Parts: sequence; structure tokens; C-alpha cells
Amino acid sequence: MSFLRRVINDLKKYREYMIFCIKSSIKLQVAGTNLGYFWWILDPLFFMFVYTVFVLVIRGKTNPEFPIFIFCALVPWKWTATSISGSADSIAKKRGILEQIYIPKFIFPLMDVVINLSKFIFGIVVLLVLLPLFKINFSFHIFEAIVVVIVQGVFLIGLSLIIAHLGIYFRDIRNILQFAIQLWFYMSPGIYTLEYIPEKYRFLWWFNPMTTFFYSYRNTFMYNCPPLYLNLFIILIISLILVIIGLIIIYKSDKNYTKVV
Repeated sequence: MSFLRRVINDLKKYREYMIFCIKSSIKLQVAGTNLGYFWWILDPLFFMFVYTVFVLVIRGKTNPEFPIFIFCALVPWKWTATSISGSADSIAKKRGILEQIYIPKFIFPLMDVVINLSKFIFGIVVLLVLLPLFKINFSFHIFEAIVVVIVQGVFLIGLSLIIAHLGIYFRDIRNILQFAIQLWFYMSPGIYTLEYIPEKYRFLWWFNPMTTFFYSYRNTFMYNCPPLYLNLFIILIISLILVIIGLIIIYKSDKNYTKVV
């Protein structure tokens, strides 16, 4: 309980600092562009177009709803990929601040996840606009997507905490992650369904959390079905364990970070 109390107290104490950094980072990311926040809308649309054309070239035909099928995967994947890759140096790049004042280090990867969540929300808004254009009806199951977002957020926080710690001691981890993230996407059913995987190997894909996330988002937005609650519950438990492990590791190594970075 004392450990949990410490985490909560740190969040309260540095809440204003976190809000300031999140707002500043978001503004900085769009400050050097002419289209500003509009890029957050164009980015997933562009990749949806590219992957749709790619599949059309390979298969020769596709389902009319296929662009939405891809979009439901690209938006949460973008949140995942940017959060994880950003967490690799989320602590190390704050060296100047850390040498001057004490700040609990776990808030840096946490802020990265929240910043990328804002982009994710932009993508969801675009998705809601696209649904009627592709003649997909809304249903109350759309609200169940909130559960998926929460579980994915906890998962990303847990993973980002651990990667942020590793990024202090293994400087090459960001380069390794670039290849790992690409492989992870193609090993996830983002531009294909599990029906294309041989049945005897299909179960392996369910060890990949993105499979559950992709299918759950598609269920809620496209197919008027509930998300995969049992899978999400299992992922949530694992994610909470990752969060606890990540926090413990970061707090224990807290004093060593400034020496290493």
C-alpha cells in the first residue's frame, strides 16, 4: 500500500508539470508544419489508402468495407508503435532536467502514452466520420470500445515503463525496436484476417495482444458486436502486472539514472 501511495502522491504532486509537458509536446509536434493538427487526420488516411491499394494489387479484389477494416487496425497500431518507440529514450532524453531537479522517472513514458493517445482520439473521430460513408451502421457497441481503449492504454503503459528502463542501459534498443515493431505489425492481423493463417498455427496469433485489440475494435465499430471481453480481461491482468513491475524497477533504479544518462 505504501508503494501505491507513493505513486499516487507523485502523480498528484507533478500533475501540473505533466499537463504542461503534454500540451507543450503536442504543440511542438505540429508547430513546424503548415497543416498542423490536420496531419493527425491525414496520417492514418494515407496509410489506409496505401495498404488498401497494396492488397488490391496482391489479391486483385477486396471487400467494399476493407478500408475500414484496415483503419480499425491502423489507428490503435499507430498508438502502440509510437508509444513503444518513444519510450525507449523517454527518460534518457530528459537528462538536462534530471540533473537539476528530482522528477519521478515513470511519468516520462507515461506522458508519451498520453500524448499519443491524443492522436489516437483524432483517428477515432475520423473513423466515426468514415463509417456512414462506407454504409456501416452505428450501434451501442461503439461505446464498448472505451473498454478496449482502457485495456490497451494500461498495456502500453506497462510495456513503456519497462522499455524506458531498458533504454537507459541499452542505447541500441531504439534501433532494435524499429525492426521489432515492423515485424510485430505483420505478425498481427492488421491487413488480413486469421482465416489466412493455417488453422494449426492460428492459436499462436492469440498470444499477440494486438490480435485481441484489432478484433475488438472491429467488433465494436464494424460488426455491431461486443469486444472480446475474456481476452481483454486476461490482457488487463498481465498489463497491470507489467505496470507494477515497471514502477518497481524504475523506483529502485531512480538514483542510478542520472549517473548513467
